[in-house]
Amino acid sequence: MAHQSRKIGSVQRAVDILNLFDSQSPELGTTEIARALGLHKSTTASLVSTLAMNGFLNQNPETRKYRLGLKLIERAFAMLDQVEIRRIAYPALQELRNQWNETVNLAILDGADMVFIERMLGTKALGMRSEVGRREPAHSTALGKAILSCFPIPDVKAFVAAHGLPAITPKTITDPEKFFSELDCVRERGYAVDDEENEIGGRCIAVPVFDHTGKAIAAVSISAPTARLPMSDVPQAGAMVRETAKVISRNLGYLPRAF
Repeated sequence: MAHQSRKIGSVQRAVDILNLFDSQSPELGTTEIARALGLHKSTTASLVSTLAMNGFLNQNPETRKYRLGLKLIERAFAMLDQVEIRRIAYPALQELRNQWNETVNLAILDGADMVFIERMLGTKALGMRSEVGRREPAHSTALGKAILSCFPIPDVKAFVAAHGLPAITPKTITDPEKFFSELDCVRERGYAVDDEENEIGGRCIAVPVFDHTGKAIAAVSISAPTARLPMSDVPQAGAMVRETAKVISRNLGYLPRAF
């Protein structure tokens, strides 16, 4: 209750306004915002105007509606620049991208999702989508399975109990026992595979990254259309991603045992 009493109403309403914008609602008018949040239109107009003056919202001169402003991108990149792992991992990720010429990703676990904190595209067309800041379910991605494979079994079971295993594609593993077996395979071969489980037509190979304490704090992956990354090439890709993860982990102070 102490945290509730310290919450400032006007700040919370401003945050609520920003949270209304997403890929389904990229533009919203003042009336729509007021209706969605149950606020008076005059109050909403003042909040929206303040956010716009500070660059957090931008008004479309044609529709008079608002969309998220560039100041949010600036703040997001300022935050990402503070993520030490991103800076340390950059050279190794760049080398992997240059070697494989496919999309290379670095992501961290946040709740039930993997959040992409770095991505590098290859020069080939139709690379897999993985925008910085994008969230994808952990259970359906190689990145997520790579990190979850490092969890103690009780923690993995707790994760599944809390978040479930919803089907993202027809190939997503939704049975808990099969999922646990899949993580056993990840531990055995040293890399995780997403075989169209998160996006039809896409295949991804990922390996966990460890910090100096031995904790899996991120995962690195290669992703590509299945036509460019056939299953016959997966072991080779897995070995390359493992080497990249090993370099990043070592630079974070991890002393490998049976990496």
